[in-house]
Amino acid sequence: MLKQICALLLIALCLMHQGADAIKCYQCKSLTDRNCALDKIDATSNVRQVDCESVPKPATMEQLQPVTRCNKVVTSDAAGVIVSRDCHFETIGQKDNVCTVSHSRQVDKCYTCKGDLCNASAAATSYLAWSAAATILLAMMGWQQIAY
Repeated sequence: MLKQICALLLIALCLMHQGADAIKCYQCKSLTDRNCALDKIDATSNVRQVDCESVPKPATMEQLQPVTRCNKVVTSDAAGVIVSRDCHFETIGQKDNVCTVSHSRQVDKCYTCKGDLCNASAAATSYLAWSAAATILLAMMGWQQIAY
């Protein structure tokens, strides 16, 4: 009986972990949603939020990794600039922070980030880096105080 309960708990934990990997991102294009071009999206912007696990994958022959990032991509051509936000699909072996587009536009800027709805602004990646650095610094200071 105990073995069965442990097995059920292990299965439940595995299933919970799979769901925890799903990420939510803002999904929009400034061509159809002018709020997408805003520097910072907030709750009043009314921009679509998607669960990346349920978003159709791009048609490609390459093998895609599970989505763990969001992006904000700025592209341009003779017609003008377009801002898009979406789930960040990466192929196996692709370099980090590389954005590709399926049309003939030039990628001017590419921002990727980890965390639900992190593509609300371009500063998401730098904010995450600064907060991680601050956490490490505070932890190191705490260890020094304990050592003395």
